[in-house]
Amino acid sequence: MARPKQDEEQIREMREQFMDAAIELLKEYGPEALNVRAIAERVGVSHMVLYTYFENYDAFIEALSKKQIGRMQTRQAEVLKKAKTGDVKGAMREALAIYARCAQERPQLYRFGWVLPLTIPEAFAGQRKRVESNLSHLSNMIQLGIQRGVFVDQDPFLAAATIICIVNSPLILYHSGRMPDPALRDQVEEEVLQIAMDYLCNGRS
Repeated sequence: MARPKQDEEQIREMREQFMDAAIELLKEYGPEALNVRAIAERVGVSHMVLYTYFENYDAFIEALSKKQIGRMQTRQAEVLKKAKTGDVKGAMREALAIYARCAQERPQLYRFGWVLPLTIPEAFAGQRKRVESNLSHLSNMIQLGIQRGVFVDQDPFLAAATIICIVNSPLILYHSGRMPDPALRDQVEEEVLQIAMDYLCNGRS
């Protein structure tokens, strides 16, 4: 279907409306509710209108993933700036605590990103890019901490992958239904956050 006669700004705004509607549905109902009709209804248009702004549903999911990655990278840049200009250990703890905060404040988005199996190739590619961005961000902070003598000297990328696994494990267990007690989840999350920091510092003050 041909796009309506609109300027680039109008097209961009309409694409943003569709993606914002999808994010709202994810937050409220989870990925099970994410379909073209529901997204279009939230925007207030016919479901076929989405295809005037995106080539197909896979292209829409890819654009949505890029939007989410952009938001994440903005937050990561703010934390990295804190690490560069101040307390790298405090900034790292803040960076690791983001996972638990996301899981608590946006549980459906967390489930979509970290728990549920991916069935759309574009969604899988987007998830891989999100993980790569997380690893790159944390490894940069670890390298900075190593240079300052705050973190133990080790492979920054491997260390980043290790601490991501450590801090996400209780969250994934909880959101997959395998650890049903939220109080226990919170207690374990505090423990693993400290374990991750001890792993990076190796007993250093």
